[in-house]
Amino acid sequence: MEEKNENSSEINENKNESENKNQIIEEYEKRNKELEEYAKRMKASLENLRREKEEEVNYAISYANQKLVEKLVEVLDEMERLLNNFSNKDSLDYVALQMMYKKFKNTLEAEGLKKIETNGKFDPFEHDAIERVESPNHEDWDIVEVTQNGYKFRNKVIRPAKVKVAMHNSSNSNEG
Repeated sequence: MEEKNENSSEINENKNESENKNQIIEEYEKRNKELEEYAKRMKASLENLRREKEEEVNYAISYANQKLVEKLVEVLDEMERLLNNFSNKDSLDYVALQMMYKKFKNTLEAEGLKKIETNGKFDPFEHDAIERVESPNHEDWDIVEVTQNGYKFRNKVIRPAKVKVAMHNSSNSNEG
């Protein structure tokens, strides 16, 4: 009987030991799944961070030259004024200045500068109305005259075009 009790006790010990091992294995498997999920979340988080930083760098590169281009637009304006006020349009000086102006303008356009369109209706996002004028030949808010060209740099307005707009009722021209 003693032998039976001993065997029974050994069996119970083996059974308990087996249950403990199974429990430990289950705990390790559960912890392993938790760590795998954590690793997946960290990987996704790192990928999002990498993508955000890449977008920031691309944006910075894209608009790095914006301030310089804004200053060069003033030079472009001066060259246009000089060309428009040149007295002898047949002179070599005029032709040389015109060639430099075209090359300068083409260079700026290649970098992303674009002149704002001023044909048609007033657009408050791209135009600055400096005056309203009565014009029977135009509809209200048509652009009648451009006093200063406006520009975009890579689709961002860096200087709105200064324009005069048509109004049929001149009593509105003093309202702000």
